[in-house]
Amino acid sequence: MEAKHTLDRRSFLGIAAASALAATSVGLSGCTGPSAGDQTQPAGSEPSKRTWEQTPDPIPSDQIKETLDCDVVVIGAGIAGLVCAHSAAMNGAETVLIEKMDTFSARGHDNGAVGCAHQKDLGLSFDTARMQRDWLQLTGCRTNVSLLNTWLNHSAEPMDYYIERMAAEGVTDIATNKGSNMDSDNVCIREYPVSIDFGATQVTEDGEGIQHRLLRFIETWAKDEGADIRYSTKAEQLIRNEEGPVTGVVASTADGYIQINAAKGVVLATGDISGNDEMMQEFAPLVASCENRLYTPFGGNTGDGINMACWVGGALQKTTAAAMALPSTKASGGPLASDGVLGWLAVNKHGERYFAENSGGPSICFSTMQQPESAGYSIFDNDYATKLLSHAPDGANRNGIEYLGDLYGVNEGYEGLEDWMTKGIEEKVFFKADTLEDLARQIEADGDAFLKTVDEYNGLCESGTDTQFGKPSNYLTTVETPPFYASKIKVAVLVVPFGVNVDSHSRVCDGDDKPIEGLYAIGNVQGNFFTDSYPMIFSGISHGRGMTFGWLVGKALASDTLV
Repeated sequence: MEAKHTLDRRSFLGIAAASALAATSVGLSGCTGPSAGDQTQPAGSEPSKRTWEQTPDPIPSDQIKETLDCDVVVIGAGIAGLVCAHSAAMNGAETVLIEKMDTFSARGHDNGAVGCAHQKDLGLSFDTARMQRDWLQLTGCRTNVSLLNTWLNHSAEPMDYYIERMAAEGVTDIATNKGSNMDSDNVCIREYPVSIDFGATQVTEDGEGIQHRLLRFIETWAKDEGADIRYSTKAEQLIRNEEGPVTGVVASTADGYIQINAAKGVVLATGDISGNDEMMQEFAPLVASCENRLYTPFGGNTGDGINMACWVGGALQKTTAAAMALPSTKASGGPLASDGVLGWLAVNKHGERYFAENSGGPSICFSTMQQPESAGYSIFDNDYATKLLSHAPDGANRNGIEYLGDLYGVNEGYEGLEDWMTKGIEEKVFFKADTLEDLARQIEADGDAFLKTVDEYNGLCESGTDTQFGKPSNYLTTVETPPFYASKIKVAVLVVPFGVNVDSHSRVCDGDDKPIEGLYAIGNVQGNFFTDSYPMIFSGISHGRGMTFGWLVGKALASDTLV
């Protein structure tokens, strides 16, 4: 890339130096009211504008200290951004990647792909037409299915490449969720074994997260291909002359502003919105009040790409945000709480049952956050060791002792679980009582209603049919043998995908679906892929689509083609 210190000034539309809201943890206060855009304005007043609706003045040209020329600029160094920079550079494009944090962003562990060589070696095959139908059913046909098809049909290519590259680095222990519930007759709990982990455990022997290790290698390979990766460099505004193409970005550094001109395109890969309270209240009000937000690093997910795209004429995605919220022991949830695998009776503070307890993790959380005090409790008895195994149609392989070992570190004799329970009692997220009356008192539930709920539930268990919520019979296990237990269901928000309007080629579009030349969005800032909720049917799909579109967009820009 050629560095210049004189500036051929263009017209700018974009942000000044104001930063987006920092990530925060807020008090859990239940459901919020209508979004800001729906609130009635006082008579004669002007509607208040949200950040993405307020195009600020351009940064003065005399404040720009340096100018770079390249082919492709990628904004954001998560999995989507790093793969895009690597793909563009390895296909011959002069590439600059900028990231406002001081390093790349990595979390989680699994990466969804369909039909890669590793899966074929395991004898796994996928009916992509059925997968597409399932997705359309779960999303109510409210997403751009062409984006899903791109992932279904092209995710194997980058996955095969990175598995081979990681193997050359000595990382040959590749894991997948082979035991997934792909054949369930309930699409809401169906799960296809598409996730790929670059390691059998989430953390390596030296304490590094396996996803962090993957991205560390990709960062190195991108640099080896000539990509210029700059951290602590925050994109502030995109460069667009009137209705023309986006031709670059102005970014801030500790030394001042720099302008990066991109001859082929600018790619937004700026992550989700869970660290931006204004956007959360507007687009994801149900989870905006959740006290536990697990996206890391904090401050790296503040909707910057949405703001910048809107300021140059881009539009928001057409549907609501798709929060990924899960019952989480990391958020100090009680041991053995319902989490989609454990189907114990669940009650709210009124002592009432409120959902089918074997539902997927996000469904559990969204149901719980609508309850009084956004609280729920899993109720079970002293026969949990035996009853737990009945929750799994295939025995202990998925939901039994092996599951406990993975989650709680206990062995086949349940050693270690009692210590976990003791800790939960101390933290007031786990409760133990000799009587149901005392258990109701401890969780501050309505005692009479609680006893009635347990009695009715035991009757459903004995009949083998759940006439209240339709839970499968193998999850219907009675609560009758003391001592009795209650485990608080704690909700944690992992990620909230919400982004800008894009077409099937991942080009950012205006409100009339007209593409803005030179501007692309990938990863969680790519809109129209998810809506309303984050289906668990394809585990690892968020990372997987980031990898897939990063790979395809980078290659397409380098070769002047479309995805």
